[in-house]
Amino acid sequence: MTFISIEFLLFLAIIVFTYYLIPHRLRWILLLVASYVFYAILSIQFIPLLLASTAFTYFTGIIIEKQETRKQKKKVMLFGISVLLFFLGWFKYFNFVNDSLRAIAKYMDWNYTVPYQEIVLPLAISFYTFQAVSYLVDIYYGKQKAERHYGYFSIFFAFFPQLVAGPIERAKKLLPQFKVEQNFNYEDLSYGMKRIAWGFFKKTLIADRLAPIVSSVFDSPNPTGSQIVLATILFSLQLFADFSACSDIAIGCARMLGINLTENFKQPHFAVSISDFWSRWHITLSTWLRDYVFVPLCKGKKKRSEIYLAILITFLVSGIWHGAAWNFVLWGLIHGFYRVFGDYTKHFRAKMASFIQLDRSPVLHKWVKIAITFLLVCFSRVFFRSDSVTHAFENAQLFLTINSWRPSGIVKAFEIFSLLDLVIFIFFFIIVQIFQYIERKNVSTWEWLSQRSIFARFAFYIFIIVSVLIFGVSGNGFVYGGF
Repeated sequence: MTFISIEFLLFLAIIVFTYYLIPHRLRWILLLVASYVFYAILSIQFIPLLLASTAFTYFTGIIIEKQETRKQKKKVMLFGISVLLFFLGWFKYFNFVNDSLRAIAKYMDWNYTVPYQEIVLPLAISFYTFQAVSYLVDIYYGKQKAERHYGYFSIFFAFFPQLVAGPIERAKKLLPQFKVEQNFNYEDLSYGMKRIAWGFFKKTLIADRLAPIVSSVFDSPNPTGSQIVLATILFSLQLFADFSACSDIAIGCARMLGINLTENFKQPHFAVSISDFWSRWHITLSTWLRDYVFVPLCKGKKKRSEIYLAILITFLVSGIWHGAAWNFVLWGLIHGFYRVFGDYTKHFRAKMASFIQLDRSPVLHKWVKIAITFLLVCFSRVFFRSDSVTHAFENAQLFLTINSWRPSGIVKAFEIFSLLDLVIFIFFFIIVQIFQYIERKNVSTWEWLSQRSIFARFAFYIFIIVSVLIFGVSGNGFVYGGF
């Protein structure tokens, strides 16, 4: 039962109906049972790990709070984080480290006998581990009281709309919302349904339609340079549609229950710099890394070189979090280098823009920066999408080859589409761009729509539903569901 299924919609409908039917004092039980049932359907073998992680974090939080001195609190916090990261490291990174050590031993002609282990990655462990770590750190710093109600805490740990792929929420935002009685609100219900429908639209009409086309190039033994360029750009569109759709559905489901989750995307492909990109892409992870990695690393540091090192380490952690493979490590470091280079050359670039008088045309200047940022992000995603470091460097070389960008080659590369798939993709891609354009001009497209006539509104809603039913394809899980 994934988000993109009739079964999930029926499951959600039953939960929402029951939620508003029963007294508030019983709702935490309903949400907890629903969350565990949802997780069990997807990955029942790791329910014990989820329960153990929940219990461990719950009691560790209370123990931290009961310590009398700051030094004692810190010891307990570090112990708790170490245990949580040990489980994450064992399941996600053991074979990565093991394979790397084996390769080094082979190169150095050492005897290394630790065998490969068949380890299955528990669903959502990266997401709930980060949420648990932030909970313990916030208690240590006094920003969060240790939760005493085990039921509410367990929902915070496993709330089914955001368990699989975020948004990564903080306890101080999510826990109070579970405790407040949420009265039935038509606006919340309506907004939630629209966000879910829009998530289905982007997932089934953009992301899952592009997925096999992108794979046909990256899985090909001999792709042309132009095909790599086109497939990488398409992968960027696929990844955004996929992940933002997952967030849309999560936010929509929670809103139907009266719960507000944090927005995870703000049109990242319209960012004017890499710094701006990370304030728009996977926002809850970016702010988590800022608050729990970058800021502690910068504590007491004043030299620019020390700040730059903290930036590189933060993006290294981001790369490792995304995947247990060297191509993800390189992807993270590339973004770290982008950030450092961008900051170091900020004044020089401003002078260059002034010298060529680009700054006299603010709109053109802005779109040049958007285009450069998008291409930099696309280049990094060659490493994100490739299945090994060797293939990543081969594909990166093709991406950077000037001949790969010849217009005739790019036009020919579109042969990876069938004519029907190309027409469908272009049509629905334009719809998404219009939606985003309206959002850039207004606070919310949904709010803008609410000011239109009832005929226009329902025509758009029916268009979304009919498009998904007729042209939507599905069968792939969410990309970030694998993290």
